[in-house]
Amino acid sequence: MVAKFIYKRGEEEKEIPCAPLLTIGRVPPNDIVVHHPKVSRNHAIIRMLQPGEYYVIDIGSTNGTLVNNKRVVTPTLLVNGDVIAVEDGTLTYHAQETVVEDEDGDDATCAQMTMASSMADLTSEITILVCDIRSYTRLSEKMPTKDLAQMMAKWFKMATQVIEENAGTIDKFIGDAVMVRWTISNKDSKESVIHALKVAKALNDMSLQINQLFVATLPQPFRVGVGINTGAAALGSLGGGGYREYTALGDAVNMAFRFESETRNLGKDVVVGIDSCTHLPKELWEKAMIPVTVKGKTEAVSVWPLTYAELEHAIAGL
Repeated sequence: MVAKFIYKRGEEEKEIPCAPLLTIGRVPPNDIVVHHPKVSRNHAIIRMLQPGEYYVIDIGSTNGTLVNNKRVVTPTLLVNGDVIAVEDGTLTYHAQETVVEDEDGDDATCAQMTMASSMADLTSEITILVCDIRSYTRLSEKMPTKDLAQMMAKWFKMATQVIEENAGTIDKFIGDAVMVRWTISNKDSKESVIHALKVAKALNDMSLQINQLFVATLPQPFRVGVGINTGAAALGSLGGGGYREYTALGDAVNMAFRFESETRNLGKDVVVGIDSCTHLPKELWEKAMIPVTVKGKTEAVSVWPLTYAELEHAIAGL
């Protein structure tokens, strides 16, 4: 069964095949038109990041988009059976079933597959960027839900655009964080790290815009921290029971998350791992390296910590 949505509104019911991008709004040319006066002209999108992996993203609607009766504030990954509600219209998500054979030759759905068996045996060299919104919990507690949803929709929309402009692939949205990857070939190892640095700078530039646009409702400045790392990772699809995710796994990925966390401890905005730095001219980072001990590691690792001002200066020197 291919992935699809069942759309219902009043007596209307129809099947909508999943596509890489589906737009939802009050009027055409949206892919899914909900003729309701409280639905925004451009209300929400359903976006496929990887095959079989669909996110619902509210794009700043006035009255919000719900998934299982909870308002969408950050991009929300759909699981089989999830119900999207836009006013009096609903979309029920039916994930694609992957059929495999068990040891006895019988068919089994992806729900019976284990993570180990569903993860592709493919290791690649990648550069990973993890960006996290600082003090998001406080923002979500202090800001009106409507304003928070519109602000986050604006930020994620801008973030997606700048990531794609720099040849990055959004691996996943994780609540208020985004994980981006660049797969490296022998010819583009330096380029992948440069792209990551430029994306980090652009994400901060966008955060400054957010502060200007939502100055009346922000309880504190909108800021982001970034961790960047390069290394080997396993790329593949994992999950079951209507949930499939194509992602990167491995120590290099974990370290990117640890480096982002270290930005707070170091009082910096961006932390770049030594394995990323080696793809850049030494004069940029060699004297600025410091050792840090991150969670899960007994030995210190070398990192390059930067403020956004220092990052901008470093990019100018590339």
